[in-house]
Amino acid sequence: MMYSSEKTEKWFNAYVDSFKIEGALAPMQELKRKHSFRVQRLASAIAESLEWDEENDAWTAHAIGLLHDTARFSQYRDYQTFQDSASFDHGDRGAEILAAEFDWQGIEPGDREKVLTAVRHHNKIEIPANVPLSVYRWCALARDADKIDVFRMVQSRIDKGTIYDMLPRHKRVQGLSPALVDEIRTTGRGSYANARSLQDYRLIQLTWALDLNFPVSVVTLKEEGIFRRIADDLREYKIDDVIDSLMKKIDEA
Repeated sequence: MMYSSEKTEKWFNAYVDSFKIEGALAPMQELKRKHSFRVQRLASAIAESLEWDEENDAWTAHAIGLLHDTARFSQYRDYQTFQDSASFDHGDRGAEILAAEFDWQGIEPGDREKVLTAVRHHNKIEIPANVPLSVYRWCALARDADKIDVFRMVQSRIDKGTIYDMLPRHKRVQGLSPALVDEIRTTGRGSYANARSLQDYRLIQLTWALDLNFPVSVVTLKEEGIFRRIADDLREYKIDDVIDSLMKKIDEA
């Protein structure tokens, strides 16, 4: 492999193609394939803007962005869902798949660990405190790039009226879960265990804004007006204290 982004993409494309049936991915798998390339571009752009220009940094950013959701393809094939609680933790499984199947020939052990650790922790509530600082920033990069694309993707699908194609299980219920509102009011974070509706998912998304690691990530989404759109959409549910508290923290970020 060596440090070749072209070869990394070639490996990823071959891996994803192995899930095609009669020449095509399932629509939800195709959604994740496109998402992976967008996150790759975001991760590379953020790393470049932060002037991470040591040897192999460009490849590492590219690989982390592209490979972060590697486990999503087998997850959907085997369980027909992207819900980790109903299948497996896709960060942990992705790191396992990559450790076993990716072509690591010529890649330094330290860079291999950056990729695997970032993939493992990109979907966790927070990055574990015991992750070494030299690896921590790569976990932060994966998380920010992933969140930015999901923010954009959800808003775009709401605008186009196709959001339930992406989040089908959230169609059954409307409104906010009292348990989720109480959790966020108390802790500032929300768990998917308390999420039932699209509105619940949007409220959790608003808390994500406080988990962005780099100022450029916050500024990018602020300028696109996405945080304000979420807040405005949730106003009718009479939780102004929660929304105002979150928006104040976002504005100060």
